[in-house]
Amino acid sequence: MLDKILMSLEIGIFSTIPQSAAGLFFTLIFWDIRVERPRLRIAQFAAASAILFMIVLLLPETVRPISQVLITALLMYMFREIPWRDRAIMAFTLAILYIGLEITTAFAAITLGLARQSELADDPRAVVPYLILGNAFVALVAALLRRSRLSPGKAIRLFFHQKQNRLLFSLVLLFSGNIFISSVVFYYVMDSHPFAASYTLVATSLVSVVILIVTIRSIIAVKNREILNTQETYVDEIDNLFTTIRGQRHDFLNHVQVIQAFVRRKKFDELDRYVSELVGEIVEINDLIQIGHPALAALIKSKMVYALDRKIDFRYSFEGMDRIGDGVASVDFVKIAGNLLDNALEEVLNRAPEDRWVEISGWTDEHHFYLSVSNPAYSVTEEQKANMFRSGFTTKKKGVHSGLGLSIVKERVGHYRGQLDVETEADHVLSFRVKLPLRLHTIAP
Repeated sequence: MLDKILMSLEIGIFSTIPQSAAGLFFTLIFWDIRVERPRLRIAQFAAASAILFMIVLLLPETVRPISQVLITALLMYMFREIPWRDRAIMAFTLAILYIGLEITTAFAAITLGLARQSELADDPRAVVPYLILGNAFVALVAALLRRSRLSPGKAIRLFFHQKQNRLLFSLVLLFSGNIFISSVVFYYVMDSHPFAASYTLVATSLVSVVILIVTIRSIIAVKNREILNTQETYVDEIDNLFTTIRGQRHDFLNHVQVIQAFVRRKKFDELDRYVSELVGEIVEINDLIQIGHPALAALIKSKMVYALDRKIDFRYSFEGMDRIGDGVASVDFVKIAGNLLDNALEEVLNRAPEDRWVEISGWTDEHHFYLSVSNPAYSVTEEQKANMFRSGFTTKKKGVHSGLGLSIVKERVGHYRGQLDVETEADHVLSFRVKLPLRLHTIAP
């Protein structure tokens, strides 16, 4: 029993403590996870995990694989101020480092003839010198990343925080569970078939990694195609806007000749009407250009033509659009404003002529962009308010409207940690208010 205690102390001090410290240090740097007093927290976790592992070593060998589960529970508790997704990512990374480093070190020592498999099974202390080298390498890589201010996993971590990527995060959790199960199988089989167990575990892990990478790349490719499809819609609208502007320039000489003819014939009433129409058209295009955001200007032009054809009074006003930074992608501006406008325009199509109007306005302050879309509407119940952002919900005839527009708006606003409100005024006016951050750093992870 004394030998067992001495062995556990030696492994805990010379293997588990440096392994936990180096692994946690690497994990925090790689994923850019911030904690208060990181050096103290790393030391506390390393000491606690070493004590935990030393206790497990005193138990029968058949229950030793539970050590990873206990260390994961320890990490989840000690860093409970961190969001649970970040803690899960930390636990997953530490498990990969623990299992991968131990198996790789043992396998390399056996393959190179530095140690025998039976020797490692009888006395785990034999692999400690090689683990020290491996832990030093992990710590060195983490130090170089920190010095270079690099966090390769930060973008992935933030990606997993997004609501629409929860399914992918579940896939990662299943992947980590697969690695743990494979390691347990390896532990119980290595005595009878060491090389077969090692090769099987390595092959299984590599295949799992490849499947995970291919899955992530496929999901990203689908999202990119969606973005490109949306981008094509407003690029076409921008082209239409520029075509209108070029047409005005092309027709300038014709307008001057008509004005000259009216003046020569002294038909001043006709001249006044013609000039008024001409100025109105020029002012309209100039106002669109002054919006300051090409995608929104193109969208407004498109909806204006749609409203004009259907005798809908379309009103718009935008201020401070030049302050818009890199917070919201242009395609998402189009998705949000376009779906709200489509919904409003469809709502007023069957109303009386005096009630056929839609108004959109946008403005900015120092940190946020605000968008408001209003239109006359029939009474909206509280139940309809509660359900209108649910995918598939619509008050229109089935088959006429998909009921997806408002759910898309809600999803995009939520993606940027924005705010979406719906208001009904006393004179039966329905208004949707959107608040979005101007710049990326104002979006909370």
